[in-house]
Amino acid sequence: MKEIILVFLGGGLGSTIRFILNKLIPNDSFPFSTLIVNLIGSFLIGLIISYLIKNNMLKSDYFLLLVVGICGGLTTFSAFSLENLNMIKSNEIFNSIIYILISVSFCIIITYLGYTLMNKILN
Repeated sequence: MKEIILVFLGGGLGSTIRFILNKLIPNDSFPFSTLIVNLIGSFLIGLIISYLIKNNMLKSDYFLLLVVGICGGLTTFSAFSLENLNMIKSNEIFNSIIYILISVSFCIIITYLGYTLMNKILN
């Protein structure tokens, strides 16, 4: 039950942060707000996972709260998918391809950067 509560609290916090950022970041002709929250979440997950691995805490409550909860609530693959579907339906194929390429490649790169940065800080 404690695990469910940790994920619930973290997910609520992450979703709230995403909601606020979506209100603050313009989303006129390109889904910048979703891209930015996914980049932030990717960077955070890299930092957090690196820290948890280094401190042998991968199976801890911190993992559930921070990684599954907050980062899971903050990032959003479903919005990313819907935004791409809407671009495709609007014949914005080029924008959709750019969005997919930027999102996937940059999120992986920034996760790696967060992971590497935390490793350097901890060593």
